[in-house]
Amino acid sequence: MRVRMPRAGDALIAVGLFAIALIGLYEIGSDARPEVTPKAIVLIALMTLPLAWRHRAPRTILWVSILAWMIFVAIGYPNAASILGLVVALYGVGLYLPRRSALLHGIGAILVVSAWTAMGVLTSDNVQVAAVISTLVALVIALGIGLSDNRRHLRLTELEIAHARQDQARKNAAADAVRAERARIARELHDVVAHEVTVMTLQAEGAARLAKDGDPRVAEALHTISESGRTGLMEMQRMIGVLRASEAEAAEGVTGRATLGESDDAAAEHHTAFDLLPMPSLAALPDLVQQVEDAGLPVSLEVSGSAHVPAGVELSAFRVVQESLTNAMKHAGPGANATVAVVREADAVTITVEDDGRGVISEAMHSGGHGIDGMRERITALGGTLDVGPRSGGGYRVHAVLPSGDDQVHSTRPRSATPITPERGRT
Repeated sequence: MRVRMPRAGDALIAVGLFAIALIGLYEIGSDARPEVTPKAIVLIALMTLPLAWRHRAPRTILWVSILAWMIFVAIGYPNAASILGLVVALYGVGLYLPRRSALLHGIGAILVVSAWTAMGVLTSDNVQVAAVISTLVALVIALGIGLSDNRRHLRLTELEIAHARQDQARKNAAADAVRAERARIARELHDVVAHEVTVMTLQAEGAARLAKDGDPRVAEALHTISESGRTGLMEMQRMIGVLRASEAEAAEGVTGRATLGESDDAAAEHHTAFDLLPMPSLAALPDLVQQVEDAGLPVSLEVSGSAHVPAGVELSAFRVVQESLTNAMKHAGPGANATVAVVREADAVTITVEDDGRGVISEAMHSGGHGIDGMRERITALGGTLDVGPRSGGGYRVHAVLPSGDDQVHSTRPRSATPITPERGRT
């Protein structure tokens, strides 16, 4: 059987106890005691040196130490220093064994040592009654400390495991939130693109009807455009079912892992109500602000600029304001106010949402919600920037910049007075 090397700390303790017990053999007044012999040194070694492995075999080490000690004191050597090995061995039993087993072996060891010491009192004039009491007290204290440390170590282990599980749950919930936000972005992008593709397809079909008596190549090209548009719409419609399922699954995972209080439940209901609205735009911000004010949070709204904003950027801007106000309702506290400032420029949309809540910044940052993760995911997808954190003077601030560009289609010729309409019966 391969013997494993002991831990360095345990080995040092064992060697130190061996040295102390060896020195105890040369006490003053040793004339009445036996001479130091190799047998005594071997017994001291058996009482102390095996303690280096007490964390691997605490039961065996305890009873080996007790047996060596019984022989050692029966010969007539002093007990004062040699008892230290038993104390450490008994402490190891209390620390490393399960509680039931530790009590069984510990109490048994204490009874054996006490009985052996009491027998020495009865049979020898060199052993005093006080030795029985001091030995009993020392061993009981050693076992008690070992059991207490064992309980403390178990508690620390449980806390570490619980912390690791909570940390993993937070990571999983954050991943679910990001996945849900990606699915929702894809779904909303589908709605935006589907509208444009539908218009393109209808216009192509209308143009094909007008060009049916002209160049057949033009009619064929327009027919190809129409068919490609319809095929693309069918594929997008098929994929949106998968995206909705993914979004629902991720949202369900976030809900299952989050633990909301009463105020969080109310805020979650408002957030759900917001999500049930039709696909919004910046023009819907006044309605959103009104809903938030009806929920109890006064909001000041300022929208400046008249530059055109692409539909996808406009939708993301609305979602950022919506999520920021939801967080303000959850964390700003009673008596708080919020301000929303939106600046529409030719190259970017700038959003600033602030509240003057007091003493809740840590809650907003570490409450277990994942709205900020969702906002960051959405804004990063657009190539924008997001800055969130405590506001100067108290409260919370969300500042987002979304790159924007003009996606309007500019015609190079005058629009025909007669609009192009699709064939009857084609939708």
